Amino acid sequence: MDSSKEGYFGGLPEDLFNQLLAFLQGVAGGGTPAAGSALSALVSLAQSEHAAAASTFPIRPIDAVFKSIELKADVEVLKNTPTAGLPPALAALKAKLDKLALFWYGK
Repeated sequence: MDSSKEGYFGGLPEDLFNQLLAFLQGVAGGGTPAAGSALSALVSLAQSEHAAAASTFPIRPIDAVFKSIELKADVEVLKNTPTAGLPPALAALKAKLDKLALFWYGK
């Protein structure tokens, strides 16, 4: 295991992971039309974190930092997105999380 990952599971900082998780769980459990999109994003979040933990590909830490900063900004935008606009915004987040999983594998 890469020693730079020691002490945490995946690639996102714990506070960002927790924010994403709490937000997505709240939307998924809210019974709104965005629930399905939130569940899909939750799956992608889990897959991304698994990819970060399982990958042996050497990544540049600065690239991971910038990806985390971008996701943190996305979370802030999502928190202020009206309910009607959440499904497409969550679909975009899912796509970013899917790309993040590929990033950890060097693809």
